[in-house]
Amino acid sequence: MEDNQEEEAKENDNNNNNIMKELDNGSQMLVTNFYPPCPEPDLTLGMHPHSDYGFLTLLLQDEVEGLQIQFQDKWLTVQPIPNAFVVNIGDHLEIFSNGKYKSVLHRVMVNEAKSRVSVASLHSLPFECTVRPSPKLIDEENPKRYMDTDFGSFLAYVSTRETKKKDFLESRKLT
Repeated sequence: MEDNQEEEAKENDNNNNNIMKELDNGSQMLVTNFYPPCPEPDLTLGMHPHSDYGFLTLLLQDEVEGLQIQFQDKWLTVQPIPNAFVVNIGDHLEIFSNGKYKSVLHRVMVNEAKSRVSVASLHSLPFECTVRPSPKLIDEENPKRYMDTDFGSFLAYVSTRETKKKDFLESRKLT
């Protein structure tokens, strides 16, 4: 019995080490966003509500408010902090953590008087990598909550419908 538990522990460690290796071989994308002033900000969004598909996003924003996150069905403004990064959990990390960490539904509002600039560094697994909940986080009390997925599944999903909010992640849920 102890041998079985030791083997299972080694396998779990290997799976977790593999995800770190996959991140080393993954993609990183740097995106700069410019949101000009808008005389009627209530008529448009800078960016529609969405969650980030990848593993982790680091966001550097200027001093102009605009980023909002959804919390308990309300939109809350994320106050810019000088020289600080906002860290967003992506859909891949939510799947890998079996829902322990949640990807963040967020949007960007435009400002009536000021332009806004943000720089996002998105970190993802390789396109061909299969993302699955870590076996270390699955047991009788915490069953597997997400289907295995990959970037190809995401592309197939978004090519057939207009994506909004966390639709793709919701389509991967088992429970």
